[in-house]
Amino acid sequence: MSHLMLSFDRVWIEELARKGIKTIRLLEKWIARDDRFKLKSSSRDSLTVELEACYRMVFLQEMEEQLSQISGEKDPRAHLTVSGDTAGLDVSEPPPSSGKKTQPPPAPAAASPHNPAPDEIAKPVKADGGDLDAKPQVDPQEVIRALEQEIPMKYNPNLRQYLHEIGQVIPMLQQMAVVPSFWQQNLMLSIDVGYGLTSFIKALSRVYAAFGIANAEINEKTVRELVIRKGQGDASNAYDDWETAVTTARDMHRANSRNGTVRSVLCLDIAQWQSDLNSAQVKGFLRELNEFGDTFVYVFRVPFMETHILRDISDALNDIMNVRTLIVPPMILNDMVDYAQTKLGKQAFKLDEAGIGAFEQWILKEKGDDSFFGYKTLDKMIERLIYEKALSNCNVGQTDRVIVEANMNTFTSPLAPEESPEAELNQLIGLDSVKQKLREIIIQIKTQKQLAAQGKKIARPAIHMVFSGNPGTGKTTLARIVARMMKQEGILRKGYLFEVKGRDLCGKYVGHTAPKTSAYCRDAYGSVLFIDEAYGLFRGEDSFNNDYGREALETLVAEMENHRDDFCVILAGYGDDMRTLLQGNSGLESRIPFFIDFPNYSREEMERIFFSMIGKNFECEEGVRESVRTFFNTIPDDVLNSKAFSNARLVRNLYERVWGKAAYRCSMDRSPVFRIMKSDLALATEENEFKRLLTKSDYDRHTAPIGF
Repeated sequence: MSHLMLSFDRVWIEELARKGIKTIRLLEKWIARDDRFKLKSSSRDSLTVELEACYRMVFLQEMEEQLSQISGEKDPRAHLTVSGDTAGLDVSEPPPSSGKKTQPPPAPAAASPHNPAPDEIAKPVKADGGDLDAKPQVDPQEVIRALEQEIPMKYNPNLRQYLHEIGQVIPMLQQMAVVPSFWQQNLMLSIDVGYGLTSFIKALSRVYAAFGIANAEINEKTVRELVIRKGQGDASNAYDDWETAVTTARDMHRANSRNGTVRSVLCLDIAQWQSDLNSAQVKGFLRELNEFGDTFVYVFRVPFMETHILRDISDALNDIMNVRTLIVPPMILNDMVDYAQTKLGKQAFKLDEAGIGAFEQWILKEKGDDSFFGYKTLDKMIERLIYEKALSNCNVGQTDRVIVEANMNTFTSPLAPEESPEAELNQLIGLDSVKQKLREIIIQIKTQKQLAAQGKKIARPAIHMVFSGNPGTGKTTLARIVARMMKQEGILRKGYLFEVKGRDLCGKYVGHTAPKTSAYCRDAYGSVLFIDEAYGLFRGEDSFNNDYGREALETLVAEMENHRDDFCVILAGYGDDMRTLLQGNSGLESRIPFFIDFPNYSREEMERIFFSMIGKNFECEEGVRESVRTFFNTIPDDVLNSKAFSNARLVRNLYERVWGKAAYRCSMDRSPVFRIMKSDLALATEENEFKRLLTKSDYDRHTAPIGF
């Protein structure tokens, strides 16, 4: 191997440095990109390179081209002295630079570390670190303006502002010849799964390409995404994904340095490590990553969470590298509808007014089981809508493209029953005291609105409520009617019922609960947020792990106060437990003026409920009513008044088992007439879940509510 020592005129080097041009550093990067040359040492004004003798002339020629590009001078070799293994080289004069490179000695056809493939030979680099061959093909500002209307930037001002910012700063960095500084500015996105992370990092890459500092082509080589999971089982593999990330970063860096093909973004999902970023092991991996990040941007992804938790995560990352935090909250309901209308409009479909309401209901239903994944779920719903519309058109022989409420009946209940909410309330069996209380509440709020319209300064009463009672006493049904009544009277804008469980408000990790609770509240603006089993948020001072529940209550109280005119919160559950819940936050009870108790149904009311279900669909033989009355009268008082008794849910279970027995009997007998017989009731009540009702001792041992 040969060695060439390059000594530069120090005055010339310092003059270039005053212009922001780090000559030695740029030459070091160029040498590192080429496997034919190896940097042995460097100082402020000199370099020593190790290489095979056959590549000495090639090296000097290509180095002169690099110096010309860096300094802007046609003859930079005048500032350079070459020494070392120069036998056979005329170093008194610059090597020819006519544009045609001197060919190296013949070498094997196959590529090797000393004979790279043509597309791996180093390209010249500019003083600002950009690829000379990369030139903007379009107006970058036009690209940014177009991207601002795409997902997820369209619905997030933080992302739009960042695109606008880099659209201003990149040209300035180019003008100042310090583009490498840009690659040292990394990002952390606080964003939930499905809300546009991949789309955003691809948008970044498109902006970089528009300014000529990155490749125009976007693929798995130029934009990479990795999830940093924690190893399972043996602790020896806990950091495997971190090691993979470091290897990927090293490969991207080498590829960028070797052939000038800029890989623009490496995205690392660190959600599982957000509490461990200050550990010595993770800090070590972050330092390694930082060594390779001078030719691309890191984007770290964590879930959407509280600001003070994000600050801690950001501080841990900023100990090692420069990281900017961008927050992407989940979409609000109106934006989801706008997104759907836009997507449908591209295929000439649209939702009519009633269809919009039904689509909103469908979204709330999808979000109810905590498995809603933003744009991904919306895209799935939109495709299903188009299919259902086409299927509907088949039935009527049309090609209509207006999607109506009926096209969504498969996914959600119709929005508007034929009866008015008042008529629906009147048809409910029992609950007379509850009905009266609800009417009083609605009239009071309606009267306040009328008086306010007349100029009288009467504060609007809070409309939040507690529904307390055993299972199956009609709490959910009444909440749905309340939502419709408030919509009808102009108290609420939308009048939907958004139903969740108390523990649904709690997050899965520190910092997740408050944003999650706020998201549920935002969805319910203009409607009713019905929180069933709300006592799950607080069960007393001695209960295990109350922290998340308390956090949810604090967030809920703030939402109830800040948006008291725009939505109604109804907390529901067992009476004693609900009173305990109100102790979990000092401000909760003061914001809930209405505490409504739902009594258990009487035997006579349960009989009426049973026959209201039967009468809608089936005929009965004579004597069935007496048999049903006997069954309910046989249930002991202690069972009937028990906390575990499920009231109307038990009645529905009995109804379904009775007509199920009748269906089986008619099928076996091949009877053309479908009627409910006393024998069907007898067979149904012989099943264990109903037999237990008749024996108090057995029922007491049964802990789960009968009839769920």
